[in-house]
Amino acid sequence: MNITSQITFLYYKDYKRGCDFLEHTIGLEPVFDPGWAKVYKTAGGAFIGAVKASDGSIDGSKRGGTLISLTVDDITVYYESFKSKLDFVSEIKYFDDIGLRSFFFKDHEGYDFEVQEFLKPELKEIF
Repeated sequence: MNITSQITFLYYKDYKRGCDFLEHTIGLEPVFDPGWAKVYKTAGGAFIGAVKASDGSIDGSKRGGTLISLTVDDITVYYESFKSKLDFVSEIKYFDDIGLRSFFFKDHEGYDFEVQEFLKPELKEIF
């Protein structure tokens, strides 16, 4: 299989608020908008899409086991920014076994997000 890109779609009951969250809270820019979904580029060939739950291809009422992890070079800057925009942001956690630090938060419809920074050079090169 020759995969050229990857999109994770989040189904929102409140589509406008979902788009506002991705654009204004996270700071992503839309790259495609057919009206019932909006796709945002995160990096390289990776994207997050917001979908109007009533117009999507699947039953968006079911949630579970999804974590959107966004990798950055310095989470300290993003941590302070997200703390000023959200009601709850976890403390920064250190995962010594893999050389990672990260923090977590939820959007308004319960999707889990993580902002992470790899500390080991070999992992920074991969991610």
